[in-house]
Amino acid sequence: MKKIFIFYFILFNFVAQLLHAREFNFDVYGLNLRFMNIQFAYSPTKKITTQLESKGLIGFFTHFEGEGSSENFSNDVVYNFSYNKKKIKRSRTITFRDGKMVKNIAVPKRKIKTKTVPVKEQDLENTVDPLTAIYLLIFNQKNNLNCNKKQKVFDGATVYFLILSQIDKNDYTIDSSKLVYKGPMQKCKLSYQTVSGHEIEDEKKFNKMYVDIFYGKKKEMFLPYFLTTKSTITIEMFLNRDI
Repeated sequence: MKKIFIFYFILFNFVAQLLHAREFNFDVYGLNLRFMNIQFAYSPTKKITTQLESKGLIGFFTHFEGEGSSENFSNDVVYNFSYNKKKIKRSRTITFRDGKMVKNIAVPKRKIKTKTVPVKEQDLENTVDPLTAIYLLIFNQKNNLNCNKKQKVFDGATVYFLILSQIDKNDYTIDSSKLVYKGPMQKCKLSYQTVSGHEIEDEKKFNKMYVDIFYGKKKEMFLPYFLTTKSTITIEMFLNRDI
């Protein structure tokens, strides 16, 4: 269950690259109850930022808040992610250069797990941070929807592929009062494929993880208005505002 939320957080850490800065606001629901709000922004300076905070009953009993960023410098891309849960703060900073990790710092240091698939040097080649991966896969959509993409990701501990695919070209209509987009949508699927760094016993479970993404077209760009996945419960995410 914890990995699903981490994956889902990774999934929703993305923004769109347009001529002007854009902000997006999503509400996340489980059992028809809103339990999280996620905000994203992308600036022309090639910096992606995100903030998330638990809401509702979950926020009352277990408050969670986090923030992340991915920023391009002259030769490097620097990824930062930090979160607070139960008054415990953790952070991760990764520096990428020429498609490869060159610095990886966790505060506090993570415990070394013994029953994991070792991360080999070649595994880290042609990798990007989670924010950049989701931007390239999910939000880098223009006038024509492209759901045939694959990206290798390193999040500081594990290496994996995120794969975007489209099974059909059918139009889908989602009947929900939470959905701000009322027209027909196209459906794509984001899947998770393990490479290394994960615990061996979790490999089959991780490789079954997926998110269905429903795109609607606004002006000359496709936007993900509705996203859903199933774990122990069905999790749904609705775009409620883009600026």
